[in-house]
Order: sequence, then C-alpha cells, then structure tokens
Amino acid sequence: MTYYERLGSMHLDGSQIFATPEDMAAEDEISSAVEAAWDCTLKRFGALAPVDWFAVRHDRVVGVLELKTRTHSIAEYSTVFLNVRKWLALTLAACGLGVPAIFVVRFTDGVRWCSVREVDASQIRIGGCSRVVKAANDIEPVIEVPVTLMRSLGVRA
Repeated sequence: MTYYERLGSMHLDGSQIFATPEDMAAEDEISSAVEAAWDCTLKRFGALAPVDWFAVRHDRVVGVLELKTRTHSIAEYSTVFLNVRKWLALTLAACGLGVPAIFVVRFTDGVRWCSVREVDASQIRIGGCSRVVKAANDIEPVIEVPVTLMRSLGVRA
C-alpha cells in the first residue's frame, strides 16, 4: 500500500485518524531506539493531540517529542520537514512543562534528532502531500530543518 492508498479510522468524536498499523509500528520502532539510547520511556499522547509523544524518566516527564519516518537515506535531501503546527505545539508544550522538545527522524540508514529550540522557524515554505490524502490542509506551512543540524541518536547535546 502506498502513502496515498492508506485508509484512516474514526475517533470516538467522529474525527478521522489516518495513522495506520504500519505507521504505529514504525513509530514504535523509533520510540524503542530512543528509549534505549536515552534511558527513558516514551509514551503516546492521546489520538489527535497536537504533540505525539512525551518522555518519562524516574516518574517525571523529561521531554516532548515528534517522531518521523522517512523512506530515503540521510544524505538524499539536505532538509527534512517539520510542520509549523507541530513546531508551535512542541514549543508551547516544552515551555509549559519546562522540558526540552525534540524532533527525531528515522531515515533508511540511521536515526537523527535535534532540539526544537535549535530549529530556525523562519525557514518556512508550503509543503505536504502532492495530492489530498487526509484533508485539503495536508498542504501546509513547513519548516525546512537542515539534516546537518541533526545529531545521530547516540549523541546527546
């Protein structure tokens, strides 16, 4: 199944959810790698929450995260997209909770991460799906994050 053929499910309130079992499995793999590298436990926020994950260590929230999977190598493109709405939600959550916000991307040949605080949010363009998958607003403002800004998962700031 291609990205454009995927089907969503329905949330209790009638909102469509487009995360497939394959999407969830891919995120679970990344979360396991982050947990192992950073000695924490990642937990999902509820469906349709603007921030997807939070990290816990010693029964305390220690971070909020966005996890992405790409189907290309680290070197194939010079930037990776972070949706502006995700950047805003992560920034607000980090400020409100007093924890770092982290953007994690799994490429075909490795996992990279950066602090959302390091992202230059002025590097905006319109991006997204080339045709409507979920909704017309899938084409939205995105921040181009340089891959060179991102560290290997095993490297801490």
